[in-house]
Parts: sequence; C-alpha cells; structure tokens
Amino acid sequence: MKYLRITIPVLVTAGLTVACIFVAKWLTGMVPDGEWAELLKAVIIVFVVASALVTVAWSAYFTYIIRTNIR
Repeated sequence: MKYLRITIPVLVTAGLTVACIFVAKWLTGMVPDGEWAELLKAVIIVFVVASALVTVAWSAYFTYIIRTNIR
C-alpha cells in the first residue's frame, strides 16, 4: 500500500511530461515559417513546460491539503 503513494505520483508526472512533449511538438509544428517563427516556437515550449510545472505543483499542494484535513 505504501508503494502506491510513490508510484501513482511518479506515473502521473511521467504521463504529464510525455503529454507535454507531444503537445509542444504538435503546436510548434503548426507555426508557419517566417521571421518570428523561432521566437514563437520558443514561447510555445516555455508556456507548455510552465503549465506542466504549475499543474504538478498544484496537484502536490492539493494532495497535501487533503492529507492534512483527513488527519
């Protein structure tokens, strides 16, 4: 049972990371060629990575709050 406390967050984080990689590849593939294309691709990648980090941090905080309220 104590292994679930470790494996579930690890699997969710890994899944979220893989999903973010695919989303970033998909969105950067939709950027048309031009002068600002590389900057726009970089902004997309930074936004996707930052969104993933905020999601993981919020999930950890929410889990912490639920655990303290249950005890």
